[in-house]
Amino acid sequence: MKKKLSLSIITPEKAALTDMEVDLVVIPALQGELGVLPGHISTVAQLKEGLLRYKAGKEHGAFSVLGGFAEINKNNVLVLAEAAELSREIDEERARQAYRKAKDALNVKGDDLDLDSAQAALKRAAVRLKIAEYRRKHK
Repeated sequence: MKKKLSLSIITPEKAALTDMEVDLVVIPALQGELGVLPGHISTVAQLKEGLLRYKAGKEHGAFSVLGGFAEINKNNVLVLAEAAELSREIDEERARQAYRKAKDALNVKGDDLDLDSAQAALKRAAVRLKIAEYRRKHK
């Protein structure tokens, strides 16, 4: 019998996913993408903003994650993310508008600009656009 991974994604606001059985998880780690299959060595990885992808049978799914950590222990993958959104929760047009707005805010560079917030908004919107593109490819 083929083993499965148990995937959970937790944010400060909610449990985005709890104990889903999957065959493969690809994590956006700080050092690059980290593929996890059953039997993976125990490890902890710091996350960067990006797409967390999984495969469960013939189903492909993705979450946008914005920082945090992933703990891989035995066949359990626990993702503690600052924020996470399932691909179907993302409105592509709103993400496109947010991206333009954040980019415009960075271009204005006024005295009252919070550079960190503007860059974080731009990263969030960019990840949402990536996940919308992923969703279109995997319909």
